[in-house]
Amino acid sequence: MPRQAQLVKNLKRFRLVTFDITDTLLKFRKSPGVQYAETAALMGVKNLDPVRLQNIFRDEFKAMARKYPNYGSNSKEITWQEWWVQLVDNVFKRIDDKLPHPQIRRISEKLFEQYRSNECYVHIDGNLELLEKIRGSCKYVGVISNSDPGLERVLSDMNIRQNFDFVYTSYDLGVEKPHQAAFEKPLEKCNVYPHEALHIGNLYDKDYLGAINAGWSSLLITQSLTEMKRAKPTHVYASLKEMHTALETTDIQW
Repeated sequence: MPRQAQLVKNLKRFRLVTFDITDTLLKFRKSPGVQYAETAALMGVKNLDPVRLQNIFRDEFKAMARKYPNYGSNSKEITWQEWWVQLVDNVFKRIDDKLPHPQIRRISEKLFEQYRSNECYVHIDGNLELLEKIRGSCKYVGVISNSDPGLERVLSDMNIRQNFDFVYTSYDLGVEKPHQAAFEKPLEKCNVYPHEALHIGNLYDKDYLGAINAGWSSLLITQSLTEMKRAKPTHVYASLKEMHTALETTDIQW
């Protein structure tokens, strides 16, 4: 069977395909620790340890997520923009509590802009080809991402926004994956049933299991051996290209 015909056959049942974004279609150009260190150096704070920055960033991200879940989407105290600026403020206060607040704020605002553009992201190999093939095989293609409204600008700057009929962030939805409501809104928008929908993402619990529990089908892209073993063999792949090849060459058992 020709490759395109096999892909169409595998996707025939689906009227809607949605994607996660980070580490599914796009990835960071550099780790946050490296990006934060380089941006701080540009703003006059030099010779910071990227590994230490990375560890502190991870701690502070978790702390902010506990205090203001989902980028503050249900909080009257803070906007999503302020959420990120406060996170970066907290990171640099821990790095050096003698740094002047105006200097930290300049770093925070610079990083905020960088992460809302194409400066911090690269395409994952094969993403544009796969999106083009899926667009030709399915009625609706969209995004479900645990992120803030700044994602719209990132997708536009990375020149892939036009591939999607809609972009739903967890901030806009008011819930994060794997909450079932995150998967219900796209169904309502496109007027399709759960068994007609497929979600593709990189996290077992949030993407793969979240979609399955909502009645969808799902494909997982991960290099985690632990997560690979948890998903059905024909539903999990080590890379986007590997998944694309499988869709074009094998019968996927949904």
